[in-house]
Amino acid sequence: MWHSDIGGGPISAKRKLTLVLQLSPSGDYEGGTLEVMPGAQVLEASRAQGSVTVFPSFMLHQVTPVRSGVRHSLTVWAHGPAFR
Repeated sequence: MWHSDIGGGPISAKRKLTLVLQLSPSGDYEGGTLEVMPGAQVLEASRAQGSVTVFPSFMLHQVTPVRSGVRHSLTVWAHGPAFR
């Protein structure tokens, strides 16, 4: 489901950057592709183990359903002052 990582809460409103680290080898699962929508186009993030995708937390993104196997990733948010 398309979403952004910024919300109305006191913590999520201060998120600036989203970082997603791929932990699983891409051959361990089917589906599970991180998609980011910086505008009218949809970009697919690298599925290579160890790759990092960084994007503004307000940007729409989703992970497609994992059809088989297991996908592990680590998500980190960089925080800062609220957007004006």
